[in-house]
Amino acid sequence: MNEKKYKILFADDEYWTREKIRRMIPWESYGLEFLEPAADGEEVLQRMEETVPDILITDINMPFLNGVELLEKVREKFPDVVAFVVSGYDDFEYVKGTFMSGATNYLKKPVTKVELVNAVVRALEIISERENEKRRLRKMASQIQDREFSQMLQKEKQSFVPAVSINGKECFAGMSLMLIKVHNLPERIRQNYHDMTCFCYDFKQEIRRLTGYEEGIVFNYIYRSNEFIAVTEKTEKELEGIAKKLKCYFAEDSSFADTCLTICISGHSYSMENIHTAYVEAVGLLMARRYCRQDEILTPRQQMGSVNQRFGKECSKQLRSLLMVGNMEGVRQLIFETIGLAHCEKDGWSYLEVKQTMRQILNSLTDVALQEQGGGSIGDMENIMETLDKKAEDMDICKLCDMMKEAIDILKPENQVGDAESTREIVQKAAGWIDIHYAEELTLSSIAERYHVESSYFSKIFRQETGVNLILYITKKRIEKSKEYIRDTDMNLTEAAFMVGYDDYTYFSRVFKKNEGISPREYRNACRKEGEEM
Repeated sequence: MNEKKYKILFADDEYWTREKIRRMIPWESYGLEFLEPAADGEEVLQRMEETVPDILITDINMPFLNGVELLEKVREKFPDVVAFVVSGYDDFEYVKGTFMSGATNYLKKPVTKVELVNAVVRALEIISERENEKRRLRKMASQIQDREFSQMLQKEKQSFVPAVSINGKECFAGMSLMLIKVHNLPERIRQNYHDMTCFCYDFKQEIRRLTGYEEGIVFNYIYRSNEFIAVTEKTEKELEGIAKKLKCYFAEDSSFADTCLTICISGHSYSMENIHTAYVEAVGLLMARRYCRQDEILTPRQQMGSVNQRFGKECSKQLRSLLMVGNMEGVRQLIFETIGLAHCEKDGWSYLEVKQTMRQILNSLTDVALQEQGGGSIGDMENIMETLDKKAEDMDICKLCDMMKEAIDILKPENQVGDAESTREIVQKAAGWIDIHYAEELTLSSIAERYHVESSYFSKIFRQETGVNLILYITKKRIEKSKEYIRDTDMNLTEAAFMVGYDDYTYFSRVFKKNEGISPREYRNACRKEGEEM
């Protein structure tokens, strides 16, 4: 059954304004139909006799029939149409009559994308309250906000124009950005929601409620699904108070027990060239946070201290020497004890120090793999490097070290281990379980414990029986399933990635391309083209 398309009619006597609004949002991408715009109020009424829109956006000052008169007639004949007005007049007294005529919102020209998106989202939320499609409409509203606002973070040179209306009431010359990162988000959603978009909608509403951003810019960054962004004119001090309120609220929510938050606040600036700059500043603060499973609030006053070199030239030499002679126990001792990766939380390492040290260690492992095995394991090492880099984001050092042990095991020569029949049975059961639970958080230790075997032993027998490392087996299973979602459904690519266990679309896209040779979008386009040709 085809889903209903919600119709939007825009009316303005200026041709260029009509075309600007038509092109401002990719309406069709969200299941919305942008009807041919009308040039005056009389044309609106004539057109509405033929096709009744769900949402009407009208200029207040048009020939023949102005916006106030138009809305009075629309309310009388089409009471279910959600309407809002656009005006070039600064004086609110002039247009307040429109609100007596049933308008939902008032936008001042020139209309910005931020204001238009928020107005359309509000209209969809109103419609959702009176229709049976509440869930779909709220998802649609949430996706419009997230996708359109996320583009502002992606485009480095896109100006975040001063005098953008943030709260619908006043304009400002500067802005601050608050980044709310939820570590280990997929587990939180799987346990309580099973639907990323619905969770994001509710989470954003909670942020608005706790912060008072009723009409503000609050969105989920679609390229990093576990990041939520709030853009505001509030000062750094005000935002710090709001961040403490958020931290306390989520600390009391038992459904967040397996996660932790990092809240980063950018500096307030009256010469901010673009929103991307503020986001980069917030991510820089994130890198400075302590590596631990505790909620953290970071502000520009907390400048990053010196980054310690945990893995120097001498450590690199020792690691290579141990690898060359096959002393894997010595390798583990060096990485986890001497360098101290296993104790990084207790020793106060920063997130950046963990990421840097881990990558340096993996680079050394990859170099030895290339030298010793002629590149046979390079693809495996690159995949594991990507996986470990992402796993570091969970702030869980035990799970990170678990994966590092698997990376080390790749370089150890395979020996036949244990009774062939019993090991085959264990691996078959484990592989079958992974095939069902591939989207969950899976680690070597947790799976080995499930089948009552020691983790290093399990790692060896799994590779012995399947021919691939456990991490790579899980990765291939996730990519295989993601191809089904991309090929056989209309699910957007970010959701498809999340459904198979990835909360970072950029990372998912890299892994997908490394395994399939093309990007997820290229794969979808190729599948659709093939379907059209059949």
